[in-house]
Amino acid sequence: MRIGKSKFKGAMSILVVMLLLMGALPAYGSGLITIENSILPVLSLEISRQDPAVIGEEFTIVYLVKNISDKPAFNINYNFNIVGSDDLYPFTLTKPEPITQLDPGASATMSVKFTVDKDAREKTYRINGQVNAQDAGMATTVNYSAISDVPISFTTVKPNLTVSDLKILEENPDTLEGFTVRLTLKNGSVIYDLRNILVQLEGGDNFEIMDITNKKEISKISANQASSIDFKIRSKEGRTTNTVTMTTSYNYTNGSVEDKKEELFIPIKEDVSTNGKKPQVIIKRYTLSKDQVLAGDKIDLTLAIENTNSRPVKNVLINFGVESTTSEGGGSSSSTVFAPVGSSNTFHVDQIKGKSTITNTITFAVDPGASAKTYIVPVTITYEDEKGLYDNLAIKDNVNIPVTQQAKMSVTSMTLPSDANVGMPTPVMAEFVNSGKVDLVDFTVKLEGDFETMDATVYLAKLSIGSTNSYTGMLIASEEGEKEGKLIVSYLDNNNQEVVEEYPFTVMVTAMEEMGPMDPDMFPPGGEGMPEDEGNAVVNFLKNNWFSVVLGLAVAGQLIYIVRIKKKAKEEFFDE
Repeated sequence: MRIGKSKFKGAMSILVVMLLLMGALPAYGSGLITIENSILPVLSLEISRQDPAVIGEEFTIVYLVKNISDKPAFNINYNFNIVGSDDLYPFTLTKPEPITQLDPGASATMSVKFTVDKDAREKTYRINGQVNAQDAGMATTVNYSAISDVPISFTTVKPNLTVSDLKILEENPDTLEGFTVRLTLKNGSVIYDLRNILVQLEGGDNFEIMDITNKKEISKISANQASSIDFKIRSKEGRTTNTVTMTTSYNYTNGSVEDKKEELFIPIKEDVSTNGKKPQVIIKRYTLSKDQVLAGDKIDLTLAIENTNSRPVKNVLINFGVESTTSEGGGSSSSTVFAPVGSSNTFHVDQIKGKSTITNTITFAVDPGASAKTYIVPVTITYEDEKGLYDNLAIKDNVNIPVTQQAKMSVTSMTLPSDANVGMPTPVMAEFVNSGKVDLVDFTVKLEGDFETMDATVYLAKLSIGSTNSYTGMLIASEEGEKEGKLIVSYLDNNNQEVVEEYPFTVMVTAMEEMGPMDPDMFPPGGEGMPEDEGNAVVNFLKNNWFSVVLGLAVAGQLIYIVRIKKKAKEEFFDE
């Protein structure tokens, strides 16, 4: 049996694809066998950044992997060795996670951290970075590599910021009135300049920072140089230790260091005195997770509760109450606009340290039917003195939560024309209702299009909740053809934001069919009930003024229709 050439080529193509899927076709060197409809991806590997390498320290090489083919690559892995050697000595590395997929044309970065052995010699090494991947058939492709020359030395290059000195400027510091602490910061690197150094000092329960801010900035500290900054602080009542926390961040040529923290000791005498006053707990502040709380939303309410006394308080209970409202009959009732989610309306705190603040967050679900207004949520906090001198202590406060409803306008009926006659008024009608739970302000309806209009705009200063409004405008086209128009409704919502809704339409305008000659038999001379002269006068008037008569009848008909619609809408509104 003979096989045609086209069938033979098709069979061979299928065979080649199957071999590729099974990984049966080999790759040679750093290239690929190129065949039609190949599923093998083609990758490239470049070095985008390389840090200086120091003996005994860590450095980074950043590689850029690109898929320069139109086929996806999967399970991309990496290998590293020294050129001319089977291993990586004197380097060790933290191998990065493999890339699971790299789409056609996509790229990814790989940061590889190398550590130089402490016994390494000063010389230049060539690190060979290799990457391999799998194709869509999970067959491993050939390796792609990038070689990097890495000179290593004993010079310290790692950016390092330390406190080389801390001293109090006053000879006899007044811990209550305040004293000045001078911090001297040193850049321990001999290569990198440190820039934009931000120093933040926090006294915690022990000290209060008296400066306007507890953050100070140094624009630059050159390599192996130092700089000083001063902080004015004073002791808090009930101070138990002399420690403060310093947080630093800075930039250097190859990157940045964020939020490096360390504790510092202030060399002054201990002061553990207390003022002996009755402990007082207050709501220092509260925040809502959303600026605009809509009915039906979930919101987080966070309270910052402060113990103003130097002694701790214990067994703290925070309870959220329910606002009381006055009913129409004069009695009082309770509203449940805010319902706790996943908890009760009371939470417990074991202890609040002296002169400290804690925060606690509770999630509320807002009643979808809540009216738009500001609600008052009563908060009661009960607590005890740690030493047992006072118990059954309590404070009452209020939290205000503004709730708003979403504005909504509905169209109950709309008549948009599809055809019209040249020069003839054609009505555009609609009825609207405020179906939301807030008033719509500056409610406006306008008719626009490729035609002249009559009664084109209706404006209401306010469309109240549940109120309806009807609109009727006329369009008058001056020429034939397809004309575009739209009915535009706009208003201000509960956020004082303008809402615009458009209802476009297309109307086909045609010429009015001309009336033919009047049939004399319609009005015979001397006909029954009409004298001959009067009949002739009526016929002549209709012949000479037919357009005005037709226009008048059309306008009169539309006015009667409008009056009926408005009367019907008014009756339905009052029936509700």
